[in-house]
Amino acid sequence: MTATYHCEPVLPDVSWVETSDPEMRSVRPLVSVLMIVYNHGSWLADAIESIVMQRCNFPFELIIGEDDSQDNSLQVVLEYQRRHPKLIRVLHGGANIGMNANSRRVRAAARGQFLAWCEGDDYWCDANKLAAQASILLERADVGAVHTDWVKSRQRNGNWEVDWANTVHRRVPISLLEGDLLESFHNPLILRTCTLMFRKVIAEQVDASIFGTRNYNFGDTVTSLFITSTWAVAYIPIVSAVYRLSPGSVLRSGVAARIRFLKSSLEFDLDARDYMKGDPRYPESYRWEMLVGIALWSLRGLDHHSLAFAVRALVSDFSILGFVKAAARSAWMRRKQFPARRPMNAAISRT
Repeated sequence: MTATYHCEPVLPDVSWVETSDPEMRSVRPLVSVLMIVYNHGSWLADAIESIVMQRCNFPFELIIGEDDSQDNSLQVVLEYQRRHPKLIRVLHGGANIGMNANSRRVRAAARGQFLAWCEGDDYWCDANKLAAQASILLERADVGAVHTDWVKSRQRNGNWEVDWANTVHRRVPISLLEGDLLESFHNPLILRTCTLMFRKVIAEQVDASIFGTRNYNFGDTVTSLFITSTWAVAYIPIVSAVYRLSPGSVLRSGVAARIRFLKSSLEFDLDARDYMKGDPRYPESYRWEMLVGIALWSLRGLDHHSLAFAVRALVSDFSILGFVKAAARSAWMRRKQFPARRPMNAAISRT
């Protein structure tokens, strides 16, 4: 029988419960799949079904952190937990704690050696994703994370449309997708959260550091920094995930939200520089991109205060030569290769 019981809070003064079946769930999963949910009720079935369908010869678990949604998200995840008591654990209850605290909560609850993410508005499209990625992490001690190609889904006329032919990595050079990737850790096209599997020790290191106390407007860049600063990255050229361009997300909530996101990225950059302690591999282009982004979005939104801030910072932080080098590095990171490579599973059926 499914049981609901109180757990030790991951954060002070946070009260929540876990709904799961301790007697039926896997004793020691190799992989913990993590999902944070807030008002994702319309899309949750796709996300959860794509995890349930995974074909693995090892045990894995799905941990869902439901953050006091205002829609039917909690009802959906609890119903799926009832259907799949061996697989699913749901953390819920209490007031809304936000994306970062919810992420830390599910990470702390994970029992697997490896972690994989699939947020409530995304879904996977390859049933062998977990098996293929875990195989590499088990075989290669130098690799901290494995990722794959992915596609975007856009809403048009009330329907979600996926352009399967135009995969995100189809023109990205392989040198930017595997190996030592610290110099391009912030590339928005690579290490996409919904495609990643990485070692749990990396998440433990993040949460034990200063980054574990911060509340940036994102979490994926922090993980990418910790992965690439210490570990090699492996890549599987398959399309394993669909990323929804959801309305109302941080990057699609208007000019002011975008500027707040970029300023939060500058706060992270200061912490990252201190963490890296002068490592020459840490890219100056990251700060350059954030400041130029603030300037451009400020022009679009007629935000004169933010524009002045960005211009002053660019002048003070970069010499003319440094500015040119950072711009060139940013362009190099986004270079395309021709002809395009095709994903290995381009012909598989899609869900």
